[in-house]
Amino acid sequence: MAWWEYVERVAKGDTQTAIAARIGLSQGGISGWRTKAPKPETVAAFARGYHRPVLEAFVAAGFLTADEAGITEAPATLADLSSAELLDELGRRLGVH
Repeated sequence: MAWWEYVERVAKGDTQTAIAARIGLSQGGISGWRTKAPKPETVAAFARGYHRPVLEAFVAAGFLTADEAGITEAPATLADLSSAELLDELGRRLGVH
């Protein structure tokens, strides 16, 4: 997955202005992501701003391979989970299961 596709998937329709405000960058810096590689610190800021793992974002930006990051399977977002999977994940995080 290309970096901008990752940004669009994670940001779920947020405008470039909204993304910039959320992670503390300028809107111009965000728009540059469409045509040029982002800096590692902005990739990390984006991941943290959207509560995603930084290593996942580094893989999407092309800084690391999934193997280098130790990612064996593309992580699903909560929106991608079925109700049963969501309940299982919630139980796992709460230590109920």
